Amino acid sequence: TDSRKKLFGSYEFLFADGAFANSQYFKKQLGIRYRFSNKFTADINVERQHDKLQVGWAFLREANGAPIVAYRNYKDINSVLSGTFNFTSRMNLTVRTRHYWSKVRMLDFFNVDAVGNHIKRSFIPGQDQNFNLFNVDAFFTWDFRYGSRMVAGWKNFLGNDFTSNIDGLRYGNYGKNLGQTFGLPHGNELS
Repeated sequence: TDSRKKLFGSYEFLFADGAFANSQYFKKQLGIRYRFSNKFTADINVERQHDKLQVGWAFLREANGAPIVAYRNYKDINSVLSGTFNFTSRMNLTVRTRHYWSKVRMLDFFNVDAVGNHIKRSFIPGQDQNFNLFNVDAFFTWDFRYGSRMVAGWKNFLGNDFTSNIDGLRYGNYGKNLGQTFGLPHGNELS
């Protein structure tokens, strides 16, 4: 839609059919922005990806150090809610909340030979992953001269660096995962 209007919407849809059977990839994005006044704007953006047969490293190695490759069903959702308040035309405050959820279900495991061919190996149970991250950011931006900018930022996050302890089978949809995310430990970072 016309971004000069008070209400602005955007969307994106991608589809790809891969070289393997049942290896479709989907990406959907929807964004809505509303300008309440020249001083305050709010927007929400939700993006979802689904790769039915993603090929990649399984984060595992054989006893001899050789990497193990996984075929996996990969889904992620990234939701961002933000608001911007303009004090002047060159000074503003932006506050943003973001929830990211990634769910990976392992389908098969393979070794790789010297030329890169995949050799099927026995299935390794218990390797599915469910990762959540929730963070709140605030940025004060001041363009005090043309070409000169100062940005002060604050970040707060829920979750740890790589995995979360949320059970992806028990809390298998986005809403349930988001609700469980708030039970994770807090962390703060000042930048």
